[in-house]
Amino acid sequence: MKTVFRKALERGKETIRPYYLRWLYFPLFPNLRPVHFQDCWRYPSQTIAPADHTRDDGRLSPRRSPALLFFPMTDWHTRIQRTQHLARTFASLGHQCFYLNPHLGREFPNPYFFSNSPKLHILEPLIAELHIHLPFEPVFHDRLLTSHENTIILNALKVLFEAEETTSLVQIVSFPVWSVAAQKLREQFGFPIVYDCHDVLSGFRKISREIVEKEQELFEISDLVVFSSQELLNENVAQYPYLKNKSILVRNAVDESWLRRSEADRKGSAGHVSEIIVGYIGALDFWFDIEAVEKAARAHPNWKFLLIGRVEDRRILRLSKLPNIVFVGEVPHSELHKYMSMFRVALIPFLRNDLTIGTNPIKLYEYCASGKPDRFFSTLAARASGSGVSRTSEMKGTRRSRLSKRLRRRSSGY
Repeated sequence: MKTVFRKALERGKETIRPYYLRWLYFPLFPNLRPVHFQDCWRYPSQTIAPADHTRDDGRLSPRRSPALLFFPMTDWHTRIQRTQHLARTFASLGHQCFYLNPHLGREFPNPYFFSNSPKLHILEPLIAELHIHLPFEPVFHDRLLTSHENTIILNALKVLFEAEETTSLVQIVSFPVWSVAAQKLREQFGFPIVYDCHDVLSGFRKISREIVEKEQELFEISDLVVFSSQELLNENVAQYPYLKNKSILVRNAVDESWLRRSEADRKGSAGHVSEIIVGYIGALDFWFDIEAVEKAARAHPNWKFLLIGRVEDRRILRLSKLPNIVFVGEVPHSELHKYMSMFRVALIPFLRNDLTIGTNPIKLYEYCASGKPDRFFSTLAARASGSGVSRTSEMKGTRRSRLSKRLRRRSSGY
């Protein structure tokens, strides 16, 4: 009875929320409207219509097969992470990439009944973001999608594939909430499913239990499972032995442009910095080791500590009381090298828990590529990096070449 009442209450909140947020809450508190709900509309729009490959719309002609559809775990516009890097890498190889905006309507300026047509925006050459509007605009990490919602997603993708003349495609799924839609696409079109498993989902506090439990089904239906760390692979293969024959390890890597930067370019506008600056770049959430950073800052009052990223856990703000700790806020990925050039030491101060043990931080590779392979502190560095991470020349192209080869072999049979 309690479960039924709770679900009814949640559905009532979902019914009201699209109107309440747009017509009352955000007008009263405009600073609380997520910036990424606006940023996503600043890119050129593309009509979802029969393809015209002579247009200069960010697509290459001819395009390499297969195309890729990314069912992500994160919004493209919040922070550049693994899925965005994968899309950019495949696009650089000539593959058309479609990236589904995970907010499913919450990013639209108007509620569903005023604007419900799918939208396509060109983010970069060969990377297009698809916006699909669901009536209740569910928070994608709160619950699984209903049958009707999956049908809407499926129909929108059918229209897109027909318009783009897509006959060969690989689905890259990063979150179990998309399992049903991906499976239905495979049933109808034969498009294989690759599960890119890059996190311990149970370690996140904001992901619903039903989504975490759905991961087992995603393991089962996937044609290939890609793990981002050895720990993730070992743990899941031990629990589900059938994964052994369809899993590969593809650790994170670094954007090749970071490796090609000259010393002057890496320093950017920062120039040579005489003071000792210790820096961290990334989310400031519950896995951040507050005590370790606080002790370091107190022990070295003449050092400046820069914390770059969005504060997700309010407890971390207690560090602002220390005069040598500076909260910089979120910085565009393209500007991060300017800050890294100032770091004397780069930090990865993660607490040891299920989530961090299974992680393979992209920031570790970027720290190394910025010229500081022997000057970072990490509570989990040895476990997260695997072998040879500090030798940046070995990182170049590793992820791209291994995953590309496996995808070509998998897609050739469909």
